[in-house]
Amino acid sequence: MGLEQEFNTLDAQREACEAYIRSQASAGWTTLTDRYDDGGFTGANIDRPAFQRLLADVEAGRVDAVVVYKLDRVSRSLLDFATVMNRLNRAGVGFVSVTQNFSTTDAVGRMTLNLLATFAEFEREQIGERTRDKMAASRRRGKWTGGFVPLGYCVVDKKLRIDDAGAELVREVFGLYLQQRSALTVAQTLAQRGCTTKRHLAASGRVREARAWGKGDVLGILKNPLYAGFMRYGEELHEGEHEAIVDRQTFEAAGAITIKGNHDDAVENP
Repeated sequence: MGLEQEFNTLDAQREACEAYIRSQASAGWTTLTDRYDDGGFTGANIDRPAFQRLLADVEAGRVDAVVVYKLDRVSRSLLDFATVMNRLNRAGVGFVSVTQNFSTTDAVGRMTLNLLATFAEFEREQIGERTRDKMAASRRRGKWTGGFVPLGYCVVDKKLRIDDAGAELVREVFGLYLQQRSALTVAQTLAQRGCTTKRHLAASGRVREARAWGKGDVLGILKNPLYAGFMRYGEELHEGEHEAIVDRQTFEAAGAITIKGNHDDAVENP
């Protein structure tokens, strides 16, 4: 608010920072002409254009020290703040908050930074625990919580829905396996028909391309309880809210053959 004024809060903050830099003139400090102001952007995160430009200049070696009016001008997130401090430290760049007597250019400031990093690590672990607890609760309720979407399904409104073409191929894998009783033979049969595995595109942009079926791909289908309407969490199986592709009798029959086949292999190849 008030950024339209002739002398606004950003100007006041910069004036305070410039005064501090002038006080360090004996150490060779000078103010850069570039401004890294993000007026109108929240300090709740570091995804701000001018701030990202500052980090780029830091890593390019154009900055020796970053001077701010207050610590929360960097970020109000302790985790983000510690991450930024780590990047500055790796680049050999100092950090000063002029109104809070905080500077990584002296021993006390570096000790304070280490304490902040410790609390940030604690915050990171707390977030991880909450995420795992939420995922466990969701899985126990049979909900899909993300990841690579299995062959035979698609995701609609964050829920698994049947993909008819893929589901038909999954049923064929189970049917062939119950007839031929060999995952390798099933894979060879599918490969001869020109069938390929599913192409996966993760939310991160990582791609797992489609390829010819192998024994491991077939076993991955046969051992996945998702296809029988279950949702797995660790060693636990829970009723899924999604529709099954094969009935549980078929899934259990395939599993019995797979277990026996593994046992026989172990006997023949100790």
